[in-house]
Amino acid sequence: MKLSELAALLEYNDMRSVTNWCKNNGILVASMGKAKYVASEQIENYFDSKFKRFANHNYSNPQIVINAYEADSKVELSESMGMPINKKIKKNYTAKKERSKAAQDFLNSINKTA
Repeated sequence: MKLSELAALLEYNDMRSVTNWCKNNGILVASMGKAKYVASEQIENYFDSKFKRFANHNYSNPQIVINAYEADSKVELSESMGMPINKKIKKNYTAKKERSKAAQDFLNSINKTA
């Protein structure tokens, strides 16, 4: 994985910050010419261990949460973390403000073409 891809994953803009992050977290940075690379497996292992530590610290049933995470079962993971995904969504919205004539004419012209 290129160092720039890791920067995007971490939402860093400065490559020096990414290099320091790697150094602080024990991730090897390899240079080939001007390009710098990190091992994808090291990054995955780092994030997996962080998630497992988080699950062990914050949930009474950490093994169920970890198993759902490792199986990549998003539904089971959200349910085991106590975050159901079947919440009802409000579908009818009302305008709180009265629209101007220009806005109303624009919406009417869109509705006529559709």
